[in-house]
Amino acid sequence: MKILLISSGYLGIYPYLEKYIQDSLSNLGNPFITIIPEYNLETIKQIENFQPDFVLAFVGYKIQQELLQFLKQKGYILGVWLTEDPFYIDESIRLAGNFPYIFTIDLGAYEYYKQIFPSKKIYHLPLGVEPSIYFPQKTVSQDVYDVCIVGYPYPERIQLAHHILEQTPYKLLLSGPVWRRYMKIQHHQRLMVINKWMEPSKVNQLYQLSKIILNPHRAFDFHKNKNTIGIKSKSINNRTFEIAASGGFQLLSAKPDIELHFDPEKEIVSYSTDEECIKLIHAFINDDQERIHYSEKAMERVLDCHTFFHRVQKMISLLG
Repeated sequence: MKILLISSGYLGIYPYLEKYIQDSLSNLGNPFITIIPEYNLETIKQIENFQPDFVLAFVGYKIQQELLQFLKQKGYILGVWLTEDPFYIDESIRLAGNFPYIFTIDLGAYEYYKQIFPSKKIYHLPLGVEPSIYFPQKTVSQDVYDVCIVGYPYPERIQLAHHILEQTPYKLLLSGPVWRRYMKIQHHQRLMVINKWMEPSKVNQLYQLSKIILNPHRAFDFHKNKNTIGIKSKSINNRTFEIAASGGFQLLSAKPDIELHFDPEKEIVSYSTDEECIKLIHAFINDDQERIHYSEKAMERVLDCHTFFHRVQKMISLLG
């Protein structure tokens, strides 16, 4: 099957994710080309020379309407992988009507699309992990940080970070853009802040330095979201798979679909409140054996089931 991949047009993490998809297509033996989401002479020439069997728009929010119309007029089979659901679901709904195949990373969004687009082929397909980027890589003889949080400082993450500094004696690493803006304690001796976005390989290194990696999910009703209909997020984030592949031990905020991906009894530990999270940190911080048990089982599950190769393979099988 020949695949035309339309890139997201975004920077940051997106070119990395697109590279993982491209590598997976190559490993599966599927011919593909990648174009930018713009309608111009170059993209039209690329499409007509390639004659794809399936067109996949990644994210899709930046795709020009003229390009969409051209692809539809040519009769190509179109699909979109919506990676920002449900946080930007207003944008997704605006776009989704153009695509017979809809893949979404979130279970809540999937359930909503099944209601409003009953005639379309709709699938819940999370992002995966690239094992050549996220893998165990012990570069120091001992952990440098007790606890770390990587990612944008959403309110629930900020609150949890403050609770850790105020209620525990543990060393905390925060990594992500503008964290310093939100931390009341700027020069705390137990706090380290890396105040920028970091590329995936660098994030993997940070995971190696921490005993416990916290993974609090963002809220569906964060004020900067575009989710006016209030669809609740029901899925774990992609960071869950990345932390597991890195060999790290994580505590993540509970989501309804955890059991679709991991065994909560053996592979992963979740919490429902900040207070429960603090208790779990206390319970696991000095229990190296138990942390290693969970992290090894989680990594095994991810490598067996949750890589980008598995996701792309699943998508192609769904296309028939």
